[in-house]
Amino acid sequence: MDFSCSRSSSLMVSLLLVLLLNGSSSQPSDLVRTICLRTISNDLCLQTFKSDPRSATADVKGLARIAIDAVEASANQTLNTLGSLFNSTPAASLLKDVYQTCVRNYETAISKLETAKNLLSSPNYKSASAVATDATTNVLSCDTTFILPPEPDGSAILSFLDLTEKSEYLARIIEIILVDFLV
Repeated sequence: MDFSCSRSSSLMVSLLLVLLLNGSSSQPSDLVRTICLRTISNDLCLQTFKSDPRSATADVKGLARIAIDAVEASANQTLNTLGSLFNSTPAASLLKDVYQTCVRNYETAISKLETAKNLLSSPNYKSASAVATDATTNVLSCDTTFILPPEPDGSAILSFLDLTEKSEYLARIIEIILVDFLV
């Protein structure tokens, strides 16, 4: 995983926050393109917004909610996978602790995402940026707990990391929206 991407995602969230506060008059489709061009995974970003009918008429706050919903769904999917892996891993395995740490990270991230979404509806919506950035940090920190073990566990870890990558990219989209367009 490329952890230097978290800096660029924070920059993107800042830019989204700036555009929102400046009252961006971009059409939603133009706004989606503007946001997605600043992401690491332009295709995933476009796919995420195109798959949600709310995007067609959403302003920046609406797009932030859509992105948070997408990250929550992805994080919940990853959390469910982590729970299954944790439950099926023998107690003596070193992976048991790693999975448990990741479960905690994802539970915390999901809670923070919900808080960020609620803050978007409040007068203090700028705080959503800090909370969402914290959630992204929780998602990203899961990968750092993995040290690739020898086979047979190695391929299972690589498959799991592919799953977490989607949550990470979606979390970075939120950062872009909140930091870059709402501040």
